[in-house]
Amino acid sequence: MKLMRSVLVLATFPLVLVVFTGCVTEPSAITGEKRSYGYTWQQELELGRTSDQSLIREMGLYPDDGLSRYVTEIGERVLAQSSLRQPDTPEIYRDLEFTFRVMDSPVVNAFALPGGYVYVTRGLLAHLNNEAQLAVVLGHEITHVAARHASQQALKQQWGQIGLVAGAVIGQTVTGNQNFADQFLGVGGSVFQMLSLKYGRDAERESDYYGVKYSAKAGYEVGESAEFFNSLGRISGKSGQRLPTWRSSHPDPGERESRIQQLAAEMRELYGDLNVGEAEYLKQIDGLVLGENPRKGLTLRGKFYHPDMNFEFVVPNGWRAKNEASRVTLVDPESRGVVVFSIGQGDTPQEAARSFVASSGIQPLRSESARIAGQPGYVVESLVDTSSGRVLLRNEFFSYGKNVFSFLSYSATSDIEIYRPLFSRITSSFGPIANREIRDLQPARLVVQPAKDSAYFKSFIGGDLPYGLDQADLAIINQVELDEKIPAGRPLKLVGQ
Repeated sequence: MKLMRSVLVLATFPLVLVVFTGCVTEPSAITGEKRSYGYTWQQELELGRTSDQSLIREMGLYPDDGLSRYVTEIGERVLAQSSLRQPDTPEIYRDLEFTFRVMDSPVVNAFALPGGYVYVTRGLLAHLNNEAQLAVVLGHEITHVAARHASQQALKQQWGQIGLVAGAVIGQTVTGNQNFADQFLGVGGSVFQMLSLKYGRDAERESDYYGVKYSAKAGYEVGESAEFFNSLGRISGKSGQRLPTWRSSHPDPGERESRIQQLAAEMRELYGDLNVGEAEYLKQIDGLVLGENPRKGLTLRGKFYHPDMNFEFVVPNGWRAKNEASRVTLVDPESRGVVVFSIGQGDTPQEAARSFVASSGIQPLRSESARIAGQPGYVVESLVDTSSGRVLLRNEFFSYGKNVFSFLSYSATSDIEIYRPLFSRITSSFGPIANREIRDLQPARLVVQPAKDSAYFKSFIGGDLPYGLDQADLAIINQVELDEKIPAGRPLKLVGQ
């Protein structure tokens, strides 16, 4: 959780709603020929703009302006060679501006929103070895936007809402990327539906092809990306979530690696010697946060801690805690009791409560001052009818430090006597972090350094690896095998602080 304000009702928030009106016929940015889409181009632009802000609230941006500028520079270089930047590009696409963002997530993924929004996670950047690999990833996402794959898929699915489009280089089923979808535990069903959107394999192959072509035209040795697709296969194999080719919307990583090598050979014949860009890329990611960042929140021994904001609260035994950029969501094992901790919109508890009531449209049963987490606060209670029955919602606002926080809790009215004591225990446990070691926790960071001697890769790995990262993971990050002999002087991505 980061210092971001949000309003949340029953763990959902509204996104743009676009009513599906049927088939829209407009020219293709890639071929120039007329084809059918689920949305007009202007609707896609608005969808991207609005959903981008929702996505930032959920995931958060990685706080490194230099790295963001670098990714944008590579993205613009590839974009300049795309179908969107050619003299014969259909007029409706000519003024499209792209936004390239680095998201603060350890999950290995890249994805796009309609209307020119492309995202890469810091987890993905850690797994790339050079500019050429990054260029192909960005080219792939640029193609999703240019080909309007989301709008094509919406037409097929007859969906009337579009939120976040997470079909990308990797996809949920290829790398065990349920973790990516899990980041959105707090969002509404329509958004989660779009997070699970899978483009057809033809769309993915089209994006692979043009991503390679655009990158080669931009001067990059696209054959390098084959090693990255090999890494995807290793990640999925290690997680045990590899699916047969015919079960996945994305081509199998092995198939993609082979196809990329074939395309790379064709591109070398067309464009000659191309750039890899290893040194500059590794310089840019040196110091990148690796794995989960404990400064932004962690769950440990029955408590949630946030060292940056210096607070802690209890997580009941067996409850699941999901830390997001704008909230922390706690769910009991039966998924019948929920607590959402977030920052309120307002300078005082009462002001934040009024803002919550106004934006959510609820009718309060009770609205009054109260003492919350040992602080003066304000509480709002309401009955809300849902498709699963009537729910009792309670939102408690209180000041701490420079912020107003809230604990929103809810369960079915029939279960409230079971969950009320647990809700109260969570709220009353809020306070400063007592354990100094936890207050001082720092994230692991990627450190780039040359191999001093020729040796097996595993001999370069120190004993202290961040939680959730083992030696095999570090080998995958470096695109080598644990028992591979590393020549002296080769740059390696290792772990430091």
